[in-house]
Amino acid sequence: MGGLVIAGALAAGKGSLSKSSAWVSSSAPMMGSMAADYIQENCNDEVTNFKTELFEFLDYCPVPVARKSITYQNEKYSSQGLNAAYAAAQKAYGDNVYAAMCSNYYDGVVSHYQTQSIIAGIVVPHKSRENDGLVEFQSYAAGLSAALFGDSYEYRFYAPKLNHADTAFLTHDGLLEDAQKPFKWFECVL
Repeated sequence: MGGLVIAGALAAGKGSLSKSSAWVSSSAPMMGSMAADYIQENCNDEVTNFKTELFEFLDYCPVPVARKSITYQNEKYSSQGLNAAYAAAQKAYGDNVYAAMCSNYYDGVVSHYQTQSIIAGIVVPHKSRENDGLVEFQSYAAGLSAALFGDSYEYRFYAPKLNHADTAFLTHDGLLEDAQKPFKWFECVL
């Protein structure tokens, strides 16, 4: 989410990047997250079911302000102001980011995060199968051309087969596939 914050600050004129800076972004939800909308849908007191009880047990309800701030652009829980802020942030992102890792696959590497990522990738009503469990590729890549991305860690704009935990560097590189090496990508991009 840090990439979205930086892009928003740049778009609002709250700062600038030094000419000697290289902005490297990982998993910035530039259009928000359908997972945030899904949690709000199940924590809004309009529906009571097993999911609501589970989310309350997991302490997802009530929905924190931070999670509400990444509701999906142009969807039910967004607003005109938030939609405009997303559009401005996407422009700043596209104009300034040097490299980005934007995943399109929720399986990821074998880790204790893998099962929950697979469940989220299937259960959350994502706009696309190309998601990392929490956020779609199109949200990560908003403001950038999809043609920039490749599935090898050697690309500056990396579209790996990793879940959200993997791209947050909470796990490790995969052993065999170039499309599962977040740490190697980060080393190469520096």
